[in-house]
Amino acid sequence: MEDTASRGIQAFIADVTERGGKAVRLTHSRRNPVQVWGDDGQSRIVRVRSKLSGDWQARKQDESLDDDDTGSQFWVFVDLASEPHEFFVVPSAEVADDIRAEVDLWMMDTPGRTRTGHHAIPLSRVAHGRGRWDLLGLSGAKDPSLYSDAQRAKTAEVLHADALARTNARKKPTKAAALLDEVIDTRLEVVADFEGYRLVGRFDSDTHSLEIVRGPMQGRRFPDPTTAASAVASHISGDVETHDGWSFWRTEQGERIDLRQSSI
Repeated sequence: MEDTASRGIQAFIADVTERGGKAVRLTHSRRNPVQVWGDDGQSRIVRVRSKLSGDWQARKQDESLDDDDTGSQFWVFVDLASEPHEFFVVPSAEVADDIRAEVDLWMMDTPGRTRTGHHAIPLSRVAHGRGRWDLLGLSGAKDPSLYSDAQRAKTAEVLHADALARTNARKKPTKAAALLDEVIDTRLEVVADFEGYRLVGRFDSDTHSLEIVRGPMQGRRFPDPTTAASAVASHISGDVETHDGWSFWRTEQGERIDLRQSSI
């Protein structure tokens, strides 16, 4: 099944082409960069974020342009739920400033938080960029004849191959970590298998907090199993994931039962 990111990039490339430009998916970064040539002859790098529902997802670290390995000048937010699809073009510096301001408020709300993790971007914060194709040197008018069925199929094929390669890369086993001196931990050990990864966590039945002790996001502690499940699944897949933590995590003592049963 084609993922949301690939669908959004394909839709964006199609629109760029139909407006007289050219767009190519770049592979040097997982942040979905696309190089765009406008009908003004200039080239620009954009980051494409796509959604089928809810908000677009970024990371709190996107508050800094120094962390952007794409070298983007713009972000393009693709709304795949609308028909026809809608595109919102916003300068990268503006996106970074906006995220930084929101993260500042979030940090002030609860001292001790870290400036990492996912960051939701609602429509209200990018609505002013709706249809701003002029920022990419493109015309507002479309000519569907400029993007043939053969081009559409070729783009889909390339994006599918790229998504498959990235998925396979994530499934490669990592080097075994060095054994640490065993310490007594009274929290319940729980496990989950997701996209080739074996995740191990420790669940505190008193507070319902869950800490990931082995696998991606090792060392991160979450207030409840659902937050932990959604965060680590999103981290691994690169897309927005929502999971019920009470069934995502299971015990390995006896039968595999969900945490609601084990904490009774």
